[in-house]
Amino acid sequence: MNQQKIKIDFSHYFSNEITTNFRSSQSNAFNLLSKLYSSKDDFQGMAGWLNLPHDLKMFDKVNDFVTKITGEDKYEHLLVFGIGGSSLGAQALIESLQTPLWNRISKSKRKQFLTIDFIDNLDPQIIRTILTKLNLKKTLFLVISKSGGTLETIVPMLIAKEWVAELDENFYSNCVFITSKEKGLLYDLSKKHSIPLFPIPENVGGRYSVFSPVGLIPAGLAGVNLAEVREGILQADSLCQLVDIKGNIAVSLALAAFNSYLNNKNIFVLMPYSTCLKRFADWFIQLWAESLGKRGKGSTPISAIGATDQHSQIQMFNEGPNDKLICFIKLNKHKRDILIPDFSSENPSFKQYSGHKVGQILNVELDATRRALTENKRPTILITLPELNEYYISQLMYVLEVSTAIAGMLLDVNPFDQPGVELAKRYTNDALLRS
Repeated sequence: MNQQKIKIDFSHYFSNEITTNFRSSQSNAFNLLSKLYSSKDDFQGMAGWLNLPHDLKMFDKVNDFVTKITGEDKYEHLLVFGIGGSSLGAQALIESLQTPLWNRISKSKRKQFLTIDFIDNLDPQIIRTILTKLNLKKTLFLVISKSGGTLETIVPMLIAKEWVAELDENFYSNCVFITSKEKGLLYDLSKKHSIPLFPIPENVGGRYSVFSPVGLIPAGLAGVNLAEVREGILQADSLCQLVDIKGNIAVSLALAAFNSYLNNKNIFVLMPYSTCLKRFADWFIQLWAESLGKRGKGSTPISAIGATDQHSQIQMFNEGPNDKLICFIKLNKHKRDILIPDFSSENPSFKQYSGHKVGQILNVELDATRRALTENKRPTILITLPELNEYYISQLMYVLEVSTAIAGMLLDVNPFDQPGVELAKRYTNDALLRS
């Protein structure tokens, strides 16, 4: 079956970035793309995530594990310990596809799949509330840390271990670890206690790991179709290698962001028109910020959700400093859309809504907001997904990974390290050792 394509529209970009011309930097961008793909097998280059769409063995192993867990009827809930790239990608996939209300869906409608919570911060109230409300005897614990010793992951894991021990249960017998192979604390514990372990490839960084077991296992256990995810990223991988500025969304988006940055647009706004894409936007913010913010360079990413933020941030976007590039995400088809009933007999003002669908009105609002921004000479980009499913959201996430890497290379920064993050980690560890 021929799938529709994700579309990108720059018409309201070029009309407001009148000095921008991709031709001057297009050749360089494609050279950098070639360099990026040439480094995917280099363990020092950290571009191993480009190999993930083709790692059928890894996908099969994850699928087998998901089938085993969901077929046993042993667990009802999944609790994930992980922060940043060890958490946001899975949350983005699950909330995009299963809505943020997945845990409220009845067990019969969820079928054999698990409810899921993430502990991704050292907030004692959240940790206590989650552990209190769960049936810990029916909970599978997924611990994710590439280094194997991430503070914000290990601390809540130890607390959960104590709570489970008080129930006369073996915590480690209900654990799965995702970490580096053959090194680190989690690897040592997995050997000592025979805990199932899924390795993170050494040349895959956390914020680029959503299509490794880091993102796939939680998503699969929450009912996401991983075969469709793989089809999406295979298609994206093919599109991202096109040496064609019109066909390669990743390169064209990177060039737009780079040129806007040169034109003093040092804020990059991602604004999807769907509440289900809120965590997706959070995932992108980490990806963009950690990859580009180095040596005084990089555009600051912020998120906005349509139509919610039309009643807050849009005022700033329209009439505040003209220092932003705004990228809208539109869903051409909204899942399970709702027809608005006709109550005009009660009040004539209701007539304008009747006969429309909710998703249709949301898209009308997007188009109107984009038009208003253009009249205020604010550059915008529009990305349109045919619909919100596994194939398209995974494709878009992969495109954004490639685009982020290319944008970093255009800025002449390393898009795969995070020295500012590591410095704060060192200071934290030093303070804990002294206390």
